[in-house]
Amino acid sequence: MSVPFLGALRVDMEGQRARYECLRPDCPNRVEGPVCATDLVPGPDGSTVRGGAPRVADFIERVKAYHLDRYHPGEITQ
Repeated sequence: MSVPFLGALRVDMEGQRARYECLRPDCPNRVEGPVCATDLVPGPDGSTVRGGAPRVADFIERVKAYHLDRYHPGEITQ
């Protein structure tokens, strides 16, 4: 059976939340994320800070390539 879409990247309109869902039937890790701007992450000095919109934007930029490299190596991307 052919699947019309192999993945779905969901981002809210304000760019504050995102997640990637792989729709391949044999995928061992179907969901990456979610990532939220309010997530706490280590800051430059080791203290805990909110990741903010830049962290969400970074996730959006890299998630498809990361997921394909890790779980579907050799698959051709467009």
